Amino acid sequence: MAFVDAPSAQAQITTRTQLGAQGDSTAKLYERLVNRLHATTQPQQDYLLEITKRVNERKLDLRLVVAIERYSIRRDSHYPFPFFERALKYEAAKRGITLPSIKLYQDQPIVTVPTY
Repeated sequence: MAFVDAPSAQAQITTRTQLGAQGDSTAKLYERLVNRLHATTQPQQDYLLEITKRVNERKLDLRLVVAIERYSIRRDSHYPFPFFERALKYEAAKRGITLPSIKLYQDQPIVTVPTY
């Protein structure tokens, strides 16, 4: 049995990186949040970019964001983003930080048009 004619499988494998290390930590945190929280829409990704900016400005603690990310994945591994948004907003408010709602990042309001 020979596998010579079989097409080779390819996958993207990235090396494990330390969050908060010197270098391009912004991109690493942003990519981690987008991928692990399954942020599929542009408003969700814009929201996570804002969270990443606040971490870089030291307005949000990196450890808090990572802990809430893990909590959200434990709550619902298929779609953890809503849990992340709610929990982060709650924990940030306890620390005196006001975070925007995901609704501010929506491109267009959802309007139902009646069909006749």
